[in-house]
Amino acid sequence: MSFHHLCTTGALCLLASTSAFATSAAWDTPLAGYSGDGTSSAAPWASGAAYAEWNVFDSASSDATPDIAGSGTLSQTSPGAGAFLTGSGNIYSAGGGAAFSIDLVSSLTGSYDIWLRVATQGTAADSVATLNGIAATKQVSFSAVLGGFGGSEEEAYWHWTVSSPLALQFSFGSSEAHMSLDQLAVLAAPVPEPATWLSLAAGLGVIGALARRRA
Repeated sequence: MSFHHLCTTGALCLLASTSAFATSAAWDTPLAGYSGDGTSSAAPWASGAAYAEWNVFDSASSDATPDIAGSGTLSQTSPGAGAFLTGSGNIYSAGGGAAFSIDLVSSLTGSYDIWLRVATQGTAADSVATLNGIAATKQVSFSAVLGGFGGSEEEAYWHWTVSSPLALQFSFGSSEAHMSLDQLAVLAAPVPEPATWLSLAAGLGVIGALARRRA
């Protein structure tokens, strides 16, 4: 589709001229018990967890500098799909589907819950994403209809539980054109060990026994 035709339909002009719908580092909905309001590297979703978040992208092809905490590289694996950077810092795929990968070096030991969280405008991300080749199904946590060119603003996440991963390699995207990638975040939170749960249960049992004795 030509640049002129996109502008006459209002799609490109609106995407390129408006600011991102999502406020930097502030998501419309909470996830997995965390606020998602990581306003600095010292305050991500969860302390002591691997974390990286992008709010304004550096280029349409690659961004190795997360805006909040963490380290990792986001890559557009099909840059021939007419992808470009909007004025608000979104990655907009105008001419076809979008395909992205995220690579994070990992030194995680033990079991971890891993979340990939994505905010889009226009066309939503596809249902399935993968972590190290393992598929997960999208869970939509926020959706609102957009005016003008149509489509929606959507926040969604995918969840996996993995053990001691040497790397975290994600793949996601959209099979349809006009997805505007607004925000992106990855969170790895340790899964409590069984001993931790047993200690917690024992502690609660002691508290309950003391309460009964005092009653």
